[in-house]
This record gives sequence, C-alpha cells and structure tokens, in this order.
Amino acid sequence: MFKRLKVIFAFKQLLIVLLSIAMLIGVACNLVYPFENTSSLILLPIVFIGPLLVFFLYRYLKKLPPFLLKRIILIAFLIMVLVQIYVFSAMPATIYHDPFRVIQEAEQVSTGDIDWTSDYFWRYPNNVPLTALVGFWFKLTNLLGLTPNLAIHILSLLFLDSMIIILLLTARKLVSNLALPLIGQLFFLLSPYAYTYNLQVFYSDLPIYFSISALLLIVLKWQKADFKSKSWRFLSLVLLFLICLFAQIIKPNFLIVALAAFITILAAWLAKKKMIKVITIPLITIILAVLIAFPATKVLDSSINFKNNEQYELPITHWIYMGLNLKRDGSYSGRDTKSAVKRVNINAREKADIKGISRRLKKAGIFNLIKLWTSKVAILLNVSKYNHAYTGGYVSSPAWFQKDQAWWSSIASLVLRLAFVTIYSLALMSLYRLFKVKEVDPLSLFSLLIAVGYITFHTFLWEVEGRYGQAITPILFLLIANTFSKAVITEKKRKRDWKIPVFILAFLSLGGIYLKANARLINSRGIATIAQRSQLSNQYNPHVTWLAAHSSVTQNVSIAATNDYFSILKVKGSRAVATLTNRTTKQTFNINAGHTKYSILNQLKPGEYQIKVTNPTNDQQAIWLVKTHNYQLGQESATMPEPTWGKRSFVYMFSQNRVHDDQGTFRIVKIKKPYK
Repeated sequence: MFKRLKVIFAFKQLLIVLLSIAMLIGVACNLVYPFENTSSLILLPIVFIGPLLVFFLYRYLKKLPPFLLKRIILIAFLIMVLVQIYVFSAMPATIYHDPFRVIQEAEQVSTGDIDWTSDYFWRYPNNVPLTALVGFWFKLTNLLGLTPNLAIHILSLLFLDSMIIILLLTARKLVSNLALPLIGQLFFLLSPYAYTYNLQVFYSDLPIYFSISALLLIVLKWQKADFKSKSWRFLSLVLLFLICLFAQIIKPNFLIVALAAFITILAAWLAKKKMIKVITIPLITIILAVLIAFPATKVLDSSINFKNNEQYELPITHWIYMGLNLKRDGSYSGRDTKSAVKRVNINAREKADIKGISRRLKKAGIFNLIKLWTSKVAILLNVSKYNHAYTGGYVSSPAWFQKDQAWWSSIASLVLRLAFVTIYSLALMSLYRLFKVKEVDPLSLFSLLIAVGYITFHTFLWEVEGRYGQAITPILFLLIANTFSKAVITEKKRKRDWKIPVFILAFLSLGGIYLKANARLINSRGIATIAQRSQLSNQYNPHVTWLAAHSSVTQNVSIAATNDYFSILKVKGSRAVATLTNRTTKQTFNINAGHTKYSILNQLKPGEYQIKVTNPTNDQQAIWLVKTHNYQLGQESATMPEPTWGKRSFVYMFSQNRVHDDQGTFRIVKIKKPYK
C-alpha cells in the first residue's frame, strides 16, 4: 500500500515538473516573440511585478466588504459585455480558413440546400459534426428571424461569457471570497482575451475551453460534496455527460480528458482512499460520454447526408508527419498537405506518411528533435498572434482604429502577452507549492493530467498551433486559485498600500518603453485594414463564377484611413479586368492583373470605393465570388448583372505600409524595408 502511494506521489511530482518546464518556456516566448530583439529585456521585470501586483491586489481587495466586491464584479462584467457588443457592431472581423467553411456549410444545412461545394469536408471530416450542430442552431435562429451573422455572434457570446462566469465561480469556490474572482474579471475586462479571437471567431476552440472549465467546476463540486441531494447529483452528472459528449463530438483530441480521467480513477484504485473515490463517479461519466461520442458523431454525419470519401481524406499519420516538419516548427504545412493529396487514397497517404515519419526522425537526430519540441511548446503557449487567429482584417472599423491600427494591434498583443506572462508566472508559483505538498489531491492530479496531456500530445505527436495551448488556461486558473486558497496572507493595518499604484505604474511604464523601443518595427508592419477574405480556397476545388461576355460585377466598400495597397483574388488564367473607383472623386485606378490576384500600389485616401470586375472579351470568364445564403461577408454584397439568390462578395483587402499579399496563403510580407 505504501509503495503504491509513493508511485502515485512520484507520478504527480513528474507531472508538476513537466508542466513547470512548459510554463518557463511560455514565459520566455511571450517575452521575446514577436520582435525577437534585445528590447525583450525591458519586459523581464514583469515576471516578478505581475505576480506581486496580483498578490498585493488580492490582499487589498480581501479587506473590502463582500457586497461591494460583488457589485464591482457585476459592473465590470456588464461593461465587458457592452464592449463586446460594440466590437460586434463596429469592428466585425473577416474570418477565413476552417471557421468560415464551417459557417458557410452550416448555413446550407439550415436551409436544407446542402451542397458540398468543395473537397474541404472530405479532406477534414472531423469538422462535419460541428457544422451540423451550427446548422441546427441556424435553423432555430432562422425561425426567430435572426441573421446568420447575429446568430453566430450570439453563440460566441454565450460560450465565452459562460466560460468566464464558470471560471469566476471556480475561483469563488476555492478561495471562499470575492477578491480573486474580481481580479479574474479585471483580466477579462482589461485584456483583449474577451474581445478578439474568442469573441469574433466561432470555431471548435472556444467550446472546448468552455467544456474544460465546466467539467472542472462540476468535479470540484463533487470533491467538496456540494451536491447534497440525489437529484442535484444526478442533474450534475447529466450536465457533465452532455458537456463532454458535445466536446468530444466537435474536437476528437478531447479524448485526452477521458484518458486523464481513467488514469485518475486508476490512481484512486491504487490508493484505495475514500476521498479520491468521491470523484470517481463524475470521472466515469466523462469516460462514458467520450465513448458514446463516437457513434453519436456518425449519427450527426448521417443527419446532413455526409459520407466520407477516402479519395480525399487525410489519415491521422499526416498530422504526426507535419508535427515533425523542422522547417515549419511542427505547425501546419501546406507543402506537406499538397504532397499528400496527390496520392490516390487514404491508405496510400498513410503508407507514405509512415515512411516520411521514420525518415524525418532519422534525419532530425536527438538535438534537433529537442529543439523542435521546445519550439512546439513555445508556439502552444505564445499568445502574440492569438488576437488575429483566423482573421484577416476587419469588414469595417472606426476611423480612430484604422488610422493607428498597427499600434492598436501591437498594444493589444503586448497586453495579452504580459497578462499571460503573469498567469504563467503565477502558475509556476502554484506548481512549486503543489510540489511541496505530500498528499495527492485528486482534482489537482486530474487537472495536471489534462494540462500535461494536451501539451505532450501536441509536442510529441501532433502538429501545433497557438490556439491549441489555450485549452489549458482554465486549468491554470484552477491551480492558481487553489494556491491562493491555501496561502497564508497577512493583512497589514496600514491605511494606504502604496505598492499597488507603484506596481501598476511600473507595469504600464515598462510596456510603454518596450513599444517605444520597437516603434520603427510597428510603424513599418504591413497590416490588413478593411477586407473581405472569407473564401473556400482554391486548394479545395470550389466552384468559380462565370461572368458573361461584356458584363461586370461591382461591390462597394468604404475606408476611413489612408491605405497604400489593394488586392482582389483572381482566377488563374482569367482575362477579366478589375478597376477600383473612388465614388466621391470619381478617380479610377487600373488594377494590375497577376496570376492569382489583381493588385495596386497607390495612395488610397479615405472614402467610398467601388470594386468592379469586367469581362471585356466575347467569351465567358471565370471570377472568384464567395456565395452565401444570408451570411453577410463584406460591407455590402456584390451586384450581379442578373438577379441571383443569396449574397455574393469578392475576396479583397486594403492594407497599410505597402505590403504584398498572397491571397492563396494569406501571408502578408513587406515589399521593401523602410529602414536599415
């Protein structure tokens, strides 16, 4: 018995060490990236200032009466919601890649006009269940007379703000006061976390963050025996089952949570402790939900008449193969995917991947593998690009934002980076305290298993993206709250605590100095301002639109700041021509036709413009127009020569700082550097 407990304890210590290493990498990469220069040293004190500020703020807020703290939390939450509504209405982002394809197909599901218009879902069938569920949501909101844009905004708002409430309730449950929940709410109010990617792009990531937050709270309540009656315990298990079923259906790697639950149950059996056995029931519920999700996924696929097509589908080994791509640091590789789809079917791709995996492992060697794994952890935990994930500019935005968008974006990125430097630093302190604890807390073990499971899965087995690492954020919140609940904090009798304003001033000053030091880089950054970049992508063979001879398509768009670059997606080989006209001054710009885009480098002043694509030939010409039923893409829909159903839009982009944009890959790179 004693040996078993020692093994479990040693295992817990190993998990803590592994997660601590990841947190150290997370702190380092958020200090250094994206500018990667010596100015990162300016931010180094934040590693200490951030946690100390939270500590002193917590000590001060604990002195305040609970009713006052409750009111402040409520006011802060309401202000956050108002800002979120403002962002939706004034700054709608243009989304691309997977999230748009899900929305576009879900809208078809909601209307019953299901048309698999590209190869995308045959290649990535894991997104079909999410598409079906969003389609059912659209069916409901269609009955209420809501537009798809508003419906998807409401869905994002529900998941995001529910997750925030759950995290605040978790903190409240652990610390038994409202000081830490208020600090958590201040993070959501003052950082971009609740206003950018999580809010503006609905995809499988946010529901997973919500699901992990919710299941941790339910398991916590079971551990603390909060559910006194059988009916409440039963309802909590039903809710837990549905949450985990939903999560596994939309994100297959949620299986990691089920494995964590199984290992925790195994530890409970080895330890033979009644305290640990208390949470065995909810953990078994999690495992059952995940197992049932597999046949449930097939049912959802069938409900929208989707059938797998092995001619296009990529095997699991493909993601492992991409995860070993040294040139891409283990992230998604378009070149690897392009090579894979050339093979005849999924079996041929799997065989090629297995050979490729073996080849890459041998070629890399142990040193390069360690370097790759470190880079992958850094990508997972770096949040510098998180605000702009899956977004390519804004459909529209206020003039004050457009004029200084490069600076606003840099400030938002820095704020989020410093916030997560603080979170990772606090997590390190929590892990150190947990390392010294001799007992094995079941919820802590379960949480550690999930966090380490996600990190190791993407580090050693899978390809990696920055979004994936956010799945462990609810766990970090729980670990930090658990530490505050057990920390002995002495309350000083001083009337004024000068440390808080001084630390806030230091925080702001260091951030300002850092931005000033990188002013040239920020000012010279190519940045997409007003754009419509939602599309199905040429690699998935979507349908083109045929423009009749001597006819044209127009679309109106307005910009509120000076831009010096404009591009519009072009069908390769098409002889259609494009122009851009300032509708106020009537000045027309002839746009250069390249292989895959029309583009122009010129001073485009604020005003209303008209994009026009004309077919001057006697034959029909192919053009790119993105089609939706009622989902609004650009500021206005394109005007066709003949009336058609639904809405249409070009794929276009205005940008600042003279950038060249590859509309096929969405990479924005400088044409020339304005400084040496």
